[in-house]
Amino acid sequence: MDEHPNEHEYQDGPEPDGRTFRTLVGDEWIVTPATIAGIRDALPEDRRDEFTKTIEDTPARDMALIMNRWARRTRPEIDEATRREMDRIEGLGIQAQTELIMGDDQDAVQDRFYTRVREGGTWPDAGSAR
Repeated sequence: MDEHPNEHEYQDGPEPDGRTFRTLVGDEWIVTPATIAGIRDALPEDRRDEFTKTIEDTPARDMALIMNRWARRTRPEIDEATRREMDRIEGLGIQAQTELIMGDDQDAVQDRFYTRVREGGTWPDAGSAR
């Protein structure tokens, strides 16, 4: 008996067939192509030769990473959302460090930080109540 749960059990939509990548942006699943031909077709025409050259020169061990990187370029909103989320988390980290420097309790600061990361929140203004 397989002790590992079905990795697709909690995903929305059909089970992936390997011909697409899926990534969550906010609360929406974004699908990108996951074949060389599919990625090439989805790219702007002026990027296709660069993609082909990159794929042809990529070692097998790096192929999935490189294909995913190029697939993301077919949907710029993925990287934009990732940058916004990283900026938000960096801001939370800076505020948490500031509070630690100011002498706040480490456990309380850590709890606030992780709660806001999970819930998508931001740190309140410096003058507001915690």
